[in-house]
Amino acid sequence: MAQIITIRPCTEGEDFSAISKLYLKTWKSAYQGLLPQKLLDQLNENTWSPQDRWQNTLIAENASQKIIGVCSYGPARSAVFPNYGEIYSLYIDPEYQQIGTGSQLLKRALHILQQGGYHSVFLWVLYNNMPAIKFYQKMGFKTIGEPRIDKSKLGETKEKAMRIDLK
Repeated sequence: MAQIITIRPCTEGEDFSAISKLYLKTWKSAYQGLLPQKLLDQLNENTWSPQDRWQNTLIAENASQKIIGVCSYGPARSAVFPNYGEIYSLYIDPEYQQIGTGSQLLKRALHILQQGGYHSVFLWVLYNNMPAIKFYQKMGFKTIGEPRIDKSKLGETKEKAMRIDLK
C-alpha cells in the first residue's frame, strides 16, 4: 500500500525540535562510516538551528503529520557559484527512505528555485556517500569542479559539488 506523503512549506511556528531530531537521526544513520566518528559522537539536537532558515525549507510529513523529511534551499552561499541556487540540505527519516519522499522534496525545491530566477542549482555531497550521489545523478545532477576538504580537530571531511541546469 502506498504511503501518503505531504510536501509543504515550513512555517514560523514549526516544531523545530522535531526537525533537529530528524537531522540527528539521519546524520547518525547516513554518515556512519563516512564521517569521522568523533564528529558524529559530538552531535546533538542543538547542533542545528532549523528555525534560522524556515522561510527556505520544505517539510515532508506522513499521514499522521509526523515530519519525515526536510529540504532547505536558497541562493548559493559560495562565491565559487555566483548566480546559482543551492540545495543546503535534504534529509529523510531512514524509516521513510526509498518511497519517493526525497524526490518529491527535491523536485519542489528545484521548482521554487527556478521560479525565483535560478537557472542552475548546486549542492555539496560527501565524496564517498554513494547512495546520495546515485540519487542526485538519477535526479539529473552532475559532478563539477574539484572536491573540497575540511580539516578540523574532529577529523577530515571531503565533499564534491554537483549541479543541475534547470530548463
